[in-house]
Amino acid sequence: MQEQNVKICKGPGCKAWSSDRIARELLEIREALDLDGVKVCRVPCMKVCGGGTSVRFNSNSTIVKLKESDEVLAVLGIREAGAVACSA
Repeated sequence: MQEQNVKICKGPGCKAWSSDRIARELLEIREALDLDGVKVCRVPCMKVCGGGTSVRFNSNSTIVKLKESDEVLAVLGIREAGAVACSA
């Protein structure tokens, strides 16, 4: 798998949209599925507030707004194994 960088905003607006939970779940899923090529990074406010957590993939300038960790997996083209469970 090609290395993928997932940058998740840690600004106050994105925290209100559960960015901390999304980042935590992604780290748990990455570990459970042995996805060493996926790097999850928390970054300062991206200044694109509202509508979900701001996420940037690789060095792409496009920022997407996501509300759940499985949406990140879908963008990366990764299918989550049914046995993987994330703590609440």
